[in-house]
Amino acid sequence: MTNLRKLQLIELDILKQVVAICEQHGLRYFLLGGTFLGAVRHRGFIPWDDDIDIGMPRKDFERFCEIAENELRRPLGFVSFRNNAEHIYFHPRVYNYNSKVIDRSGMREKETYAWIDIFPLDGMPGNSLVRKVYGGYLLFLRLLFMYSQFDKIVNVSLKRRVWYEKILIGIGKVIKFERILNTRKIMEKIDCTMRKHDFETSSYVGNFMGAYKMKEVFPKVCYEEIKEYLFEGIFCPAPKDYDTVLTQLYGDYMTPPEADMQNKHNTEVISADEEQ
Repeated sequence: MTNLRKLQLIELDILKQVVAICEQHGLRYFLLGGTFLGAVRHRGFIPWDDDIDIGMPRKDFERFCEIAENELRRPLGFVSFRNNAEHIYFHPRVYNYNSKVIDRSGMREKETYAWIDIFPLDGMPGNSLVRKVYGGYLLFLRLLFMYSQFDKIVNVSLKRRVWYEKILIGIGKVIKFERILNTRKIMEKIDCTMRKHDFETSSYVGNFMGAYKMKEVFPKVCYEEIKEYLFEGIFCPAPKDYDTVLTQLYGDYMTPPEADMQNKHNTEVISADEEQ
């Protein structure tokens, strides 16, 4: 068994414990992004993937944050920018502190732990023009956030970026925005802005702070018609209309990407302790 596979299995165990909390407390959650794609295409992890992404409607997300912080026990730990000033990501993570990895996606490599990402799902304006303006403002805030942690979280090695992202990365390499931008204040501004449109009453909803930004915004119906998908031997909920969601995110999602687009985190496993 490779170290990556050991890491995946540890992350699967984290997922199982997160799912147990959600089921015990009646919280909604959904597979997102590459985890959803893995469930559809591989019935589990994408073979080269090194993390798990799930999303929760804002009300369930906030409740989960409260519960997880109190109920998870070592080696697991719930970390967010609200309970840990050193947390550099907008979204929370559940870590297994027994499993170390090196993430080389940023300009400065960092040692971290096996994790799964937990994203809030929020509403978006129903009017297409208003949604674009609102999305543009969120993109601006997101850009400030990324610049504020540029050396640590911007994946400068990711291949085949669009031209404007290459320009923005080039600017970030030259101008050290992290010296003048306050990450905490930007996170709080993003969080406050994303709460303005209620998931429950919005006609469009999404995971704006995910990897695909506005591409992860869908009609609310996508999260109302749900199906259970097999993921590594367990069943997890995700949109029933997987074709609409995955096509919007990936295009030809059933064709795996070329080798240079795999393992976007450039992660190297240091140790993956299977003992829990």
